[in-house]
Amino acid sequence: MKNLKQPIPYGQYPSEEIRLKNGKKAIIRLFKKADLEGIWKNFNDVVEEGIYLPVYTPVKTEWERISWYHDIRDEGNICVVAENPSESAPKNIIGQLTIEHIPWEAAAHVGQLGIIVQNQYRNQGIGYKLIQYAAKLARLIGKQKLILSTFTSNKMAIHLYNKCGFQSVGIYRHQYFVNDRFQDELMMEWFLD
Repeated sequence: MKNLKQPIPYGQYPSEEIRLKNGKKAIIRLFKKADLEGIWKNFNDVVEEGIYLPVYTPVKTEWERISWYHDIRDEGNICVVAENPSESAPKNIIGQLTIEHIPWEAAAHVGQLGIIVQNQYRNQGIGYKLIQYAAKLARLIGKQKLILSTFTSNKMAIHLYNKCGFQSVGIYRHQYFVNDRFQDELMMEWFLD
């Protein structure tokens, strides 16, 4: 098996222009440091929605943002963004996806996927394009399988993941307590061909 901590080709891997279902254009590309404010704005907006993430507290400090940036880069993880080229920062980042290494050596061929798309840009094809773009990069660094989890109540996300090739492998019942009720966590996997 090849070295799975090889560097991601930041600054070299080509971006991809896409057309959204509403007819507007977006760009899918690897992230850069200048995207941090937009990335964390999206994350905090989803935290505030209170229905998709098992997190209560938004990320507020510059230290948290910069630490995350360095962890992604230094560990050879993947971070891809969807950018609206007609907006200025931080509103230009309309979606993001990470594929992070599993900490166990024997799972070096597996990547953990996380994705966020701004509320007003959902159901426009961004999530699908982010996943497809990132899957190409994951293959380049030797990933053979991607895993993720979502709440069983997140039907829109489950539909997207199934469309991309993910299969359900199990459920953790009452895994999280969000908004005064228990949420079940659905585990999914995708073997990259």
